[in-house]
Amino acid sequence: MSPPSMRHRAEEHHSEPADHAPQFEVIPVRGIVDEVAAHLPSGARVTITASPAQGLPATIEVAGALSQRGFHAIPHLAARMIRGPGEAEELLGGLAAAGVAEVFVIAGDAPRPAGDLPGALALLEAVTAVGSGMRVGIGAHPEGHPFADEAEAMRLLRAKAEHASYAVTQMCFESAPLLTWTRELRAAGIALPVRPGIAVPVSTARLLRIGTRIGVGRSLRLLTDADSGVRHLLGPTRWQPAPLLAELEAAVAAEPELALLGPHLYTFNALAAAQDCAASR
Repeated sequence: MSPPSMRHRAEEHHSEPADHAPQFEVIPVRGIVDEVAAHLPSGARVTITASPAQGLPATIEVAGALSQRGFHAIPHLAARMIRGPGEAEELLGGLAAAGVAEVFVIAGDAPRPAGDLPGALALLEAVTAVGSGMRVGIGAHPEGHPFADEAEAMRLLRAKAEHASYAVTQMCFESAPLLTWTRELRAAGIALPVRPGIAVPVSTARLLRIGTRIGVGRSLRLLTDADSGVRHLLGPTRWQPAPLLAELEAAVAAEPELALLGPHLYTFNALAAAQDCAASR
């Protein structure tokens, strides 16, 4: 059985209706706030990526602007882009003042840490120490962590779960590995709710380019395997997530104990496609 604190956290957050709605990931480029307002439902959950290319200030600026327009903005905070707990506290204070009540903590892609926060766990501990009351999401890797073996990845996830409200998975392209992994979490006493990471409709070629860069997992490689069952999720040249979303909806109904939340939609800023994808659920 899961520890009481973890079990209570999972039950508390899983019971919130908003958790069953999708959330949309966007990249903080010029004009994205207007694009979100034009295409996504009022009050939608929108996460904003953080990368060395855009810089953390862009993430924070877009999060504040979206919050002011009534969206539930969730900025990504990349540990390796933050100099230390003091800067993390300043960021959280500024976000709270802008009406942001939730953050998503990642290690980040910076080649070396900006300070003494080498990874997501260190930043999570700093966020907890601040006592900001922020809700916190973390990343998870059902099909293999890019830098840790299976045992170490599970150890890290268990440690991070003590500071988090839910996990978002890497991009998944078939249900079986995700469901198997989630069942293993529950058997191991990790009750953290899980948002499946799903790519919106996009060309297969673009997905493969993205996957090569970020290492999204084995099921993406199956998209080009003529003998794979994943092929039924593809049109002639385009990824179509509707069958996968339907399979996950069925799993939620059959196994509510899995605590699967609404999907995390990787939009690549294709927000019209993201809106259509969400509407098809």
